[in-house]
Amino acid sequence: MTTRSQRARIGLFTILAGALLAIVLFVFGGLRLWGGRDHYTVTFDGSVMGLQKGAQVYLNGIRVGSVENIELAPQDLDKVHVEIAIKDGTPIHTDTRAMLQMAGITGLKVIDLRKGSLAAPVLPPGSMIAQGETTLDKLEKQAADLVDQSTQLMGRASKVVDNLIAATDPMSEIAINAKHTSANMAAASAGLDATIRENRAGLKQTIASVGESAKSAQAMIDGQIAQILANAGDLVAEMKGVVRDNGGALRAAVADLRQASRSFKELSREVRQKPSRLLFSGSQRDRKLP
Repeated sequence: MTTRSQRARIGLFTILAGALLAIVLFVFGGLRLWGGRDHYTVTFDGSVMGLQKGAQVYLNGIRVGSVENIELAPQDLDKVHVEIAIKDGTPIHTDTRAMLQMAGITGLKVIDLRKGSLAAPVLPPGSMIAQGETTLDKLEKQAADLVDQSTQLMGRASKVVDNLIAATDPMSEIAINAKHTSANMAAASAGLDATIRENRAGLKQTIASVGESAKSAQAMIDGQIAQILANAGDLVAEMKGVVRDNGGALRAAVADLRQASRSFKELSREVRQKPSRLLFSGSQRDRKLP
């Protein structure tokens, strides 16, 4: 049979356990016994894996609320609507952005509100908070861009390789033809060398004969030129002797030619002036009028 003191102890333990339970529910369950809560909506593009109902909501790292509901967008299955409830009076502005962040290494995610400024208007409750980009999101986009650029570069490199292959095929044919030509030239050179070796004695004799013929022709030409020059000298000497021996007669003949030339000029002048002189040698007498 229990005594009064035991019942008092049991009652005190029950009261303490209830108080502790209420404190736990208040702290860990996010219960708010005093003060209201403002509701906002955030639309995320893509998957929100790791985000659950009851997940914490932070404003620049300070806990201000929790996630109350998660559902797909009715008109776009690639988007997710997340409803959050935050403490009344939390400064949410029009330039505030909501971003998903990892909560430790467990894979769970929370919502972090950032980039709000006092200069921007206050966002009224019930409005939609725009999605922001985390560093990880930016890296993912840059990685996707790099993958696209790498794909394009690989395509261009493949085209360049194809063009090189197409360009080197004619070069291979040219190299083969050049090789054949070189072989033919080598064979022709060998044949020419053999021909020269076989006919070297004849070539030497021919060259010697040509040299002797050239010498003979040169000697003959030199002799004929000397003879012509000697004959020309003799002719000039003879002409000088003739002129010297007949100088007086030549001068008299030249004087006679000059006198005859003057007489002929005077006769021509008189004929032009008096053509009747050709018919009458004497001078005509003046005729008397009846």
